[in-house]
Amino acid sequence: MVRWRPLSSRDEKRLLGGVAIVTACSWARFLATGSLRVDQNYPPRSIGYVLLATLVVGWALAVRGWRGLLADPPARPRRAAFAALGIAAFMLPMLSNDLFSVLSYGSAAAAGHDVYATTASLRDSPFYPFVGERWNQTACMYGPTTLLAALPAGLARGNPWAGLFILRFVWFVPLALTMELSFRRLGDRPFYHAMVWLNPLWIVVGPGQMHADLLGLVAVTLGIAFHHAGKLRASFAIYAAAVLAKYSFAPAGLWFWLSGVPPTARRHLASRLAMMGVVFAAVAVVLYAPFWAGPATITGPLRDLARMNPGGSITEVLGIVVQFLRTGSVTPPDMAVQAAVDLDRATKESSWRIVSWITRIVFLVIVARVVPAMVRRPAAGHDPERTLALGTGVVTVALLTIAGHRFQSWYLPAALPFFGLACPDVWRRWWTAVVAVAVPVDFACVLERSSAVYPAWGAVTTGALVVVFVLWFKGRYLRFPDDDGAPPAARAPAAR
Repeated sequence: MVRWRPLSSRDEKRLLGGVAIVTACSWARFLATGSLRVDQNYPPRSIGYVLLATLVVGWALAVRGWRGLLADPPARPRRAAFAALGIAAFMLPMLSNDLFSVLSYGSAAAAGHDVYATTASLRDSPFYPFVGERWNQTACMYGPTTLLAALPAGLARGNPWAGLFILRFVWFVPLALTMELSFRRLGDRPFYHAMVWLNPLWIVVGPGQMHADLLGLVAVTLGIAFHHAGKLRASFAIYAAAVLAKYSFAPAGLWFWLSGVPPTARRHLASRLAMMGVVFAAVAVVLYAPFWAGPATITGPLRDLARMNPGGSITEVLGIVVQFLRTGSVTPPDMAVQAAVDLDRATKESSWRIVSWITRIVFLVIVARVVPAMVRRPAAGHDPERTLALGTGVVTVALLTIAGHRFQSWYLPAALPFFGLACPDVWRRWWTAVVAVAVPVDFACVLERSSAVYPAWGAVTTGALVVVFVLWFKGRYLRFPDDDGAPPAARAPAAR
């Protein structure tokens, strides 16, 4: 008797159904506002409330499905992963306006303008009207990999629909090929695919909202595949391209440096690091060459990043708390953008500085705990490659959530590949919690700034996110690489 097998498991259906609801909400938002622009373009208050409630339901369904997939990864995840990618391909900008910044930089650079050292050319970009007020006077902060990938935006001639379609086509081709390669090369690691390609955070903020972190994740995954195939120089070059897409992928260098080196051959680490440095420099020269206008091409974006006010981070939340305790009030959410930025800097800068120093010290303590454990001979019962992957993921998350003065949910994909290779129970619980909370912070983009729900939603979700940042701190950071006291292989989730 032939046993009937469903096309998708219940958890896969939950995940896909949740992503479909979020995608439908993006279209409803567009129909309610009449424009693809996100910032300073909000639906009527009643419609915004309905959209918020629907997004919460859809997101809860997607996270519930993903939680089940992490506990019991499907042995054949390809179909569900590509189905999720297909659904996300129809998602419109809704949770972030960053897509239009990328299109603006890409079209201006395609016209031969310098977008790194000055913002003078941005006003000439046909996508400039779609960029939010907070960012329309900001030079390009993306690396040359992202800018090269955004150059085809010039073909859209200012049409936002054409720009979205062109960018999706150009970015989705390498994404789909890399996904297929990972299914073939890492076919014996079902948890990897559940953590990365079936992750609702990745699906929505990556292919759905088209953040440049998509390019970095594709490059790191491709680099891991080349590394496992023994093509070290190629993997180092691809890693360099990832970092030069988004700097948040820099900690991945720990894995590329240490992976594949036996504990008895640690004397070769210096020569491998030198090789990585040479390859990185060569890739940087090639990628920066089309845009080079002097040292400001590199220093300008770094300087602007350092000057930005904190946002979505421990530093920002504690700064708000201190401001409230001092003055009994907080910055009004409907205040003009630049006025709010200036007011925050004037009232919170001293508290930001103190909190930033504390969080950086905590980060350094974590690094001092994790990195030596990655380099030295592993303890009995621990797979050294698993320890390296976990350590790289731990340092990446600590940098993004503890030391970073700004945080957005789309930064987290930088850590996903390494937790796909190694993820103890405590980290699996943390990932479920952070994914559940991080993306809903940006559901506020469907609400009018003057509505009563907007500040309450921001306070609750951002506050909950900061709590999650430090949740299970001892188990996640201080017990590394204890892995809950059991050999890692003994607790790997079984595939369906």
